[in-house]
Amino acid sequence: MPALPEGHHLGQYRIIRLLGEGGMGAVYEARHESLDRRVAIKTLHSELTAQQATVTRFFNEAKALSKLEHPSIVQVSDFGTAPDGTTYLVMEYLRGESVGKRLRSLSERGERLPLASALQICWQVADVLAVAHSQGIIHRDIKPENLMLVADPIAPSGERVKVLDFGIAKLSGGNDLGGAKTATNTLMGTPMYMSPEQCSGAGRVDDRTDVYALGCVLYQSLAGRPPFEAEGTGELIGMHLYHSPPPLGVLAPKVPGNVVQLVHRMLAKDKAQRPDMSSTADQIGQLLKQHAGGTPLSRSRSAWGQDGLRGGDAVAALPPTTLGLSSGEGNRQRQIRQGLLIGLALSTLAIGVAVRPASLLNPEARGRVPSGASDSMLKDLVSQPMEDLLASPQIHWFIESDPSGAQVIDMSGKIRGVTPWSFQQAQNRGRSQFTLRLDGFVDADLWLSETEDVKSKVVLTRKVPPPARTSVPVRFPQPQKRRELGYED
Repeated sequence: MPALPEGHHLGQYRIIRLLGEGGMGAVYEARHESLDRRVAIKTLHSELTAQQATVTRFFNEAKALSKLEHPSIVQVSDFGTAPDGTTYLVMEYLRGESVGKRLRSLSERGERLPLASALQICWQVADVLAVAHSQGIIHRDIKPENLMLVADPIAPSGERVKVLDFGIAKLSGGNDLGGAKTATNTLMGTPMYMSPEQCSGAGRVDDRTDVYALGCVLYQSLAGRPPFEAEGTGELIGMHLYHSPPPLGVLAPKVPGNVVQLVHRMLAKDKAQRPDMSSTADQIGQLLKQHAGGTPLSRSRSAWGQDGLRGGDAVAALPPTTLGLSSGEGNRQRQIRQGLLIGLALSTLAIGVAVRPASLLNPEARGRVPSGASDSMLKDLVSQPMEDLLASPQIHWFIESDPSGAQVIDMSGKIRGVTPWSFQQAQNRGRSQFTLRLDGFVDADLWLSETEDVKSKVVLTRKVPPPARTSVPVRFPQPQKRRELGYED
């Protein structure tokens, strides 16, 4: 879909410029002409508007945001489908930079985010997500690019964090108003920040999934790198499933030990071992007071009672910024929220990744997701229905090589991945044969049991080059010497 030109109208909104574009749509700066107010507009690519599930997921963001009133949530003020077929959401326009951009800028200068700043940012995120979780909303795509820092003189440190992109949020519990359902073998999120249960399929995701992702963000903010780095998506997912991240205390020795311990608890493979988001916010707040000398922090409480009606005891941790709306516009926003709560289902841009196994292996569908032989491992991982994987006893194979980067080739000659290689399958009888192949080294064959877990490291043998051929000149004796030796002339 070509970008909307400057001056194009979507109802009362006039397009000013393109701000960014993703796999499912684009974001524009626009202006509400009658109010002369700047807004941000998300649009869905025209080729996707015929897919009802995609449209439902696009509108899911407005549904999720309409349930939350918090100064760190981006507000949706309008939505619709234009006469030309453009599906759009109208949101508040933010002036600031993402946490991802700030981390990149610091990295380019050889610096890291100060401890106080990292804790302050993550405390604000944990606070707003705790409110979202209390309403049965799981974000599922927390990452530095979805956290916007905007100036706010009355917020701690002079900056407020805005949590963006609730488009793939999971709506659950009694307050679920009928959002689109997600297949259990669909991977949704951004691989670098996906929890182990997210890597296994969307069906087992709960509030502690966001805790894991926030742990990845806090780890990256303090260490200068994310917990796991790999070129292939499949390799990243294998790391989240089976590897432990490098100890934060080694990468960032100046970080206090109790901060390191909290980060690693947030990154626990077993979600039952992670704190919930409300406890996470409390613990980060305590660390912030202890190590940054901050004043006591006031936590937010949900503005909705258990019966779904507004309560009178809502307390915001950070006072909301005045929006300067007229009473008429405020009424219109309330009407829009009421209409959304009746049953609209919405979704968003794919700034993160919503990946089905077929699209993961399709470079066009995958967009910028790195390709590589390790993706074939991911295809095997999700090729079976999640219900079958969960019902049958599972075995895990983890193969390393020294040096790493060897191709793992099965008996049919298919490349299954590269080392370090992780694989999960239902328990079976017998053994499977594989070959490790790396340029400059002798192929190594190995047999893996299909009845039990296997963890093995194979030391590859470097190929010995054949000896170089040398020519030795042949010298014949001189005539006199030949006669002395008995040779005839």
